[in-house]
This record gives sequence, structure tokens and C-alpha cells, in this order.
Amino acid sequence: MIQALLVDDEANNLLSLEFMLLHDCEGVAVAGKVQSAEEARVFLKENPVDVLFLDISMPKEDGFQLLETIDTQNLKVVFVTAHDEYMLRAIRASAVDYLLKPVKIDELQKAVEKVKRTLESPVVAEQSRMLLQHFKEWIGQKTPVQRLAVPQLGSIRYVSLDEIVSLQADNNYTILHLVDMQKMVISKTLKEFEDLLDDNVFVRIHKSYIVNLTYVKEYRSTDGGTAIMTDGNRWSISRRQLDVFLEKMKKSTLTFGKMK
Repeated sequence: MIQALLVDDEANNLLSLEFMLLHDCEGVAVAGKVQSAEEARVFLKENPVDVLFLDISMPKEDGFQLLETIDTQNLKVVFVTAHDEYMLRAIRASAVDYLLKPVKIDELQKAVEKVKRTLESPVVAEQSRMLLQHFKEWIGQKTPVQRLAVPQLGSIRYVSLDEIVSLQADNNYTILHLVDMQKMVISKTLKEFEDLLDDNVFVRIHKSYIVNLTYVKEYRSTDGGTAIMTDGNRWSISRRQLDVFLEKMKKSTLTFGKMK
């Protein structure tokens, strides 16, 4: 049974979240509910907790400040926020999940399933732990995300966004294709990367592919549309995304004549 601590300065939010966790999410027990960062610290010192459902905006200390003062090595974190743009890129970059208020049941269930996968897989758990540590180090810097922290065996590799040629979906994982011809697998879905990355540079061209426009070597209109990358990969472009792809390429390229 997953033990959850709920942290929110508003009692109604705590009660609502507790009700949904207990009635709509299997395998979750609410170990406690607290209304401040200080109460959370005290509770965590005295009670075993697997996952923290953490409000971001709280008086005195917000959720980010709490994370800076606690040991998160064995703790999974799901942020809860009313602000859909409030540092969400940083959150996603660190593989930390989040929920928007008011919390929807289906989104809560998805978040719980992610927590379960993390707890069940040592590899995913290690990625989550190290990426959360990376996020904690990022807090307060207020600089745009320029790199991804990718945990490897005994280390973290920092990958600059401009090293990524394209991204390929592989179920709940994503394969990064890098400029040096290497491939890296990260336990995040392609949709999560789509939300994170600058869509003026990284464009979703298919349900299975995101391309870095900088590394598109050639566009071919045959077979419905194909993007040929500088590393030799050839990715199909879906009809739904073709106009978006061509428009983004037009804006980022000095073009003579039509592209279609």
C-alpha cells in the first residue's frame, strides 16, 4: 500500500484530494494531511511516506522551499498547483509529476499509476530520485531550462537541448537521438517532452516523433511527407501535423519558393 502525505494550506483541498485518493485510486493510503511546510517536515521525520502530494503556493514557505529542506531520496513528489504555467517546464524537466487544481479524477489516477511504476522499477526509481535532486538544485535559479539530466549507472549525464536531433516514442519511454549518433532512453512519454520543449524548435510531426528543426536536412513530399534528419533518420510526418511542420520550417528558414 502506497503511503501518501497531503500538503496544502487549504483544508477543503486536502479533504477533496483525500476522498479521491481513497475512493478512486487503488493501493493508496493517506498517511496524513498537513497545512504547512513546517507540519510536513515534522510528519516526515516521524512517519514513513512514499509519495508527497504537495501544493506549490502556500504562505510562509511554498512547496519548492519545503523540498529544499527535506530528504527526498526515497520520496516521490506530485505537485498540485492552480497555475498552469507556474514553473511547469522546470517540473517536467525534472520528471516530477503535477496536477492542476481543481484536481480531476482521471489525472489523479494517471499520477498514481506513475508513482506505482516508479516504486516497482528500480531503474525508474533511480531516475526519478536523481532528477528530483536535479530539480531541487535548479530551484531559485529562475533560468530557462537548457539541459536534461539523464541518470545512468552511477552517474548523471547532462544533455544540452541542442544536442537532441529528434525524439522517438517507445510506449512509456522516449528514445533521444543525439548529434553524436548516440541514443538514450528516458522513462518519460513523448507527450511529456512535447509539453516541456520549445515548440518553435522541437516540433511534433507524428504521434511517434518530435524533431529539432535545426537538424532537418530535407523534407520530401512523397509518401505523405518525410523529414530526413542530419543523422540519417527518416521520420514520417502525419497529415494532421504537416501544415504545422511546414509553417515552423518556413519561419526558421530562408526559403525560396513553395515548400509543398
